Parts: sequence; structure tokens; C-alpha cells
Amino acid sequence: MMMSLIRLLVACLLAFSAAAIPVDPPQPQNSASTSASSPANTTPKLERIFTAQIQIGDFLAPIPIAGGQRLVAKVNGGSIKGKALTGSILGGITVIDIINSGQTLVNAVRSFGSTNDGTTFLIEENGIGSQADNFARLVLSVGGSQANLANEFLFTEATLSPDRRSVMTTAYRPVDR
Repeated sequence: MMMSLIRLLVACLLAFSAAAIPVDPPQPQNSASTSASSPANTTPKLERIFTAQIQIGDFLAPIPIAGGQRLVAKVNGGSIKGKALTGSILGGITVIDIINSGQTLVNAVRSFGSTNDGTTFLIEENGIGSQADNFARLVLSVGGSQANLANEFLFTEATLSPDRRSVMTTAYRPVDR
């Protein structure tokens, strides 16, 4: 069951990546054949909205899963800094599935905290990648002046430290051209 879900997640991510960000965008044959309404490049522009430093506690004993192992640890805290959100991470949980002899990480992080103006937030990240580069969909539940972030498509690029004690996450949103 878990491997089926992982395969489905990987297939969806690959299909989305192939559809959303073409490797070789079509180039016009000549300037006379292009119209003013067709974009020359379909790669989305991204805006960095915040960076989070997340401190992870000790991992519990690994849980065997098909193709690897699952690691579970408490999020001890951290900080978020950026133009869209600034605050403190107070706690949470991280779950990392290490599969394919450590070549692939599937992660899920739930963390909570409060913004600098005292608004409570919940961050949910679900991603896939390697220890060096991991990409995740980010869902942010927050009110106050940051409430608009709850309705936006956000994603992150995360890097797990070699000692697995911290994660550096950068959050992005697509912007109009």
C-alpha cells in the first residue's frame, strides 16, 4: 500500500513537472511567425517568500517499510524570516521515508508556531527528493495579515543537514510574468 502511494506521488510529481516546466521550451522559427499573445518562454517565475530554519530532535528507532525505513522525530523549534511571513516555529513532527538504499527521501513535516504579530500558524509540507535537494508542496494555515497565504500555491526547497539535526527550507510562490 505504501509503495503504491509513493509510486503514485512520484508519477504525479513527474507528470506535473513535465507539464509545468518544459525542458526545452518551443522556440519561434522566425519573428514573422510569432504572435504578440504567445509567450516565448513558459517557465514560471518564482518569488522567494520566506526561509525557515527548523531544528530537529533525536530520531526514534527506524520503522521498517517496503524498500527502506521510516524515521520519526520531533521538531524542536526554529525560525521563519521573509517578506511574506516572519515568526517562530514552536514545535511539530517530521517523518522521513528513506527508500532505494538512501537515494530517495519522502518527507512530511507538520510544524506550528506564531508570527511576529502573535498569529498562530500551521505549516504542512509533503515532498520528495534526496538529502541534498528535496521539493515539497507547502500548505500554510494562518490568519491575520498573512491570511492570503492560505489560498496560494506554495512550495519549498529543503535541505536536510548531514547530521539530520536541522532543515533549511526556502518557500516560493509563482508570480505573474
